[in-house]
Amino acid sequence: MRRPREGEVPFDGGTAIQEDPDKPVFRGNGEYDYVCVACGNVLAASMPPEYMNRKVRVRCGRCRTVNVAVEEPGIDYSKGFGRR
Repeated sequence: MRRPREGEVPFDGGTAIQEDPDKPVFRGNGEYDYVCVACGNVLAASMPPEYMNRKVRVRCGRCRTVNVAVEEPGIDYSKGFGRR
């Protein structure tokens, strides 16, 4: 995850808010955990990379930092939501 750049607003994206710092906002059955860049708090646990694209933003429940998922080269993000 990374911090959003100034003025960066994803098209059709929103910000998930973590209400309980001890409970991740998203849980999946993948192989990656996503953590806050400022404090290291777990924001998404066991998520497949196809679902974590640049439109996913999560506000940390511990330090209130907004985090954006980093897109990795070579991953087809359209498979995650059944889009082309």
